[in-house]
Amino acid sequence: MYEFNDYRSVEQPIPFSERVEAIRQNILPRLRKRNQREGTHIEPIDSGNRNPMADAFEEMPDAPYVIALAHGIVRTWLDTPCLIYPHEAVVAITRPVYPIMEHFSFGIEFEDWVYDQKGYSNSERERVNKLRERMTPMDFWHMDNAGKERYGAEHYRKITNEGMFWAGGYQGHTIPNYVTLLENGLDGMLEKIDFWEKHNAEDQATRDFYEANRIIVRGMSAHLEKYAAFAAELAENETDEKQKLYYQQIAENCAYVAHNKPKTLYNAVQLMWILSLWDWVDCLGRVDQYLYPFYEYSCKNGDVIPVEDSIASIIFKIWEGGAHNVTLSGCKPIDGSDATNDLSFLILQVLRNIHDTHPRICVRIREDARADLLDLIVKIWSEGMSDPSIISDTNVIPGLQRIRIPIQDARDYATLGCQEVEIPGKSNTGCEDGSFNVAKVFEIAMRGGKSTRDPEYQLGPVTKTFMECETFEEFYDSYKTQLEYFTEIHTFLCSRGQEIRAANHAKLVKGVFTDGVLETGKNHDDGGPIYGHGVIETAGIAATADSLTAIKKLVFEEGKISKETLLAAMAANFKGYEKERQMLLNAAPKFGNDDDYADEMAVRVLNDYWDEIAKYKSVRGGVYTGACSLLTGGIGYGESMSAMPDGRYAGEPLGNTMGPRPGADHNGVTAMLNSVAKLPLHKGVGGTTLNVIFTTKMLATPEQRKNIAAVVKNYMATGGQMAQITTANVEDLKDAKEHPERHGNLIVRVGGYSIQFVQLDGRTQDEIISRYAAG
Repeated sequence: MYEFNDYRSVEQPIPFSERVEAIRQNILPRLRKRNQREGTHIEPIDSGNRNPMADAFEEMPDAPYVIALAHGIVRTWLDTPCLIYPHEAVVAITRPVYPIMEHFSFGIEFEDWVYDQKGYSNSERERVNKLRERMTPMDFWHMDNAGKERYGAEHYRKITNEGMFWAGGYQGHTIPNYVTLLENGLDGMLEKIDFWEKHNAEDQATRDFYEANRIIVRGMSAHLEKYAAFAAELAENETDEKQKLYYQQIAENCAYVAHNKPKTLYNAVQLMWILSLWDWVDCLGRVDQYLYPFYEYSCKNGDVIPVEDSIASIIFKIWEGGAHNVTLSGCKPIDGSDATNDLSFLILQVLRNIHDTHPRICVRIREDARADLLDLIVKIWSEGMSDPSIISDTNVIPGLQRIRIPIQDARDYATLGCQEVEIPGKSNTGCEDGSFNVAKVFEIAMRGGKSTRDPEYQLGPVTKTFMECETFEEFYDSYKTQLEYFTEIHTFLCSRGQEIRAANHAKLVKGVFTDGVLETGKNHDDGGPIYGHGVIETAGIAATADSLTAIKKLVFEEGKISKETLLAAMAANFKGYEKERQMLLNAAPKFGNDDDYADEMAVRVLNDYWDEIAKYKSVRGGVYTGACSLLTGGIGYGESMSAMPDGRYAGEPLGNTMGPRPGADHNGVTAMLNSVAKLPLHKGVGGTTLNVIFTTKMLATPEQRKNIAAVVKNYMATGGQMAQITTANVEDLKDAKEHPERHGNLIVRVGGYSIQFVQLDGRTQDEIISRYAAG
């Protein structure tokens, strides 16, 4: 076993054991691209023209939906053949893509493309069509119909075609309570179900719900038993003594955790992996915390395999499976003391050795963050990695308390999805309920509430146009009136999206392992979890703030450009108005340069929007909170925008995180971080990512890395919330666009996730390169 000091090694990565290295070498040839892994469409085996979900519903025509759904989920796993790769210690594979599968973001989904691609018969397609209505208690038309009824069909259509928001589109990511699973085991979970059913089951629907939970848990046990039998059979027929031993270890381990609480680390990681698999390899929470008691036990009492091999094995599984998030370090819930432990370092070392876009890891940073932890993080960045990301306990914990989450639970937060935040095992925060482009509201306000797509149509309240306003504050009042109007519409629709998930029991698997669900008898999307606040991803903050700053300074205060000229220039997309465009770009300060004039406008814009959404509650019960992790959403929203007073052309990207618009920061990374730290990010406890560029050239020496560690620690302590790092040099990015074959392992961050640069489309590559424009 390695010494703890070795786990903290900065100079050289810790080598894998012979077995673990063999596992890694086997994974590499079959490793899929990022998007396939994150969609859990890994396809280790073919579907064989099976359709287990349809079989279950067809064989149970009179069963309640939730019962048939539970049986269908179990069948999709048990009908999938077992596969154990050579050398591996933790086993079980993802399912093939069947024509019908459940998913936590909607319920039952129909993968119609599978029929043609995999050669299913027409009669199978016809069989499924007869089952569709029964398998979809509520579809997306529910949200549309509610919107049409509330706002009028024509008005609703105009609003939703404006490119202003996305409502109720995902609402999926949550973190199950792995602590509950590991402390109780699967048989213990059955006892919990029995206990709470006796207290809550006053009607048949509730009894059916508890029975569906039993079916899921029994199915997980059966899945482990199936692997135990399969491994035992392989062991019996194996001639290589070492591999024979591996199969025997797997058989014993799977058979044990199928019904017993785990004791050893090897027990724990196998049981943890089964839940992760059934949860679509989604988000795993504070892995170093809940595995640590098992690590201590195995270190003291011994284990079937070395503890390092157990940790590497589970990290390899979530690497190959495309897990969305793992959280490390932070503080202990009970007293707030430092929670960094051996596993925090060991998992980072495994990540370092893998050197890929997964596993996606976020490290919680305290004000008194350990120097050795920061040293290892920055060293990993210097080697070309974009993970781990970092998140501030100083910012997030008070922000969670602000929305009435008790201190001990707030201290236990974790990241999930594409860097959102929740209390693991106790929450459904919508993740994400929707996204909203405040820059589009600005455009509409310029027109006095008229549509940007249909200039004669009154889309929002009648307010003074930009031309009619005599002062900046008068115009800002118009903007705020439009913001209030469209925010109400958006939050209303987001809650209707949540109702769809509730009707479809979208998170049946997650719910078994989420506090509040069994205790209340309410499903995961219907108010069961303890915490149910909402999350709205926020787009266009910097573009809106910079545009407001420009018109305030250059139009209303200094009179350097008239309203008429500004509107004409924007209408022409600045063709023939290059002088005015350069004035807008350079004479008005921009957010991201540590300029209080510009930064105060960004603070005002963000405060107004996040205070406005906080006036509304999700149908789950909690208030809506701000967030910003837009993936490539800022590019898409930008494509719907006309030219703006910040000097940007029509269609340019808005930016995908809380930072300045790409290329607008000219005073270096410290100034940019200072600007972002001024924002009210404590109100954005949905999770607010920030793209930060620390190139490998900036991280080349120990002294440079020490300086960067001090910079990020200061940002985390003075108002910053998150930072996600891109370390690629701009010269390499430009060359990779021209010669992708030379740069297969060049990793970048895209508004919430890491990816090889050469796997991105051209517009996203251009957006990333534009971030370097200031440097």
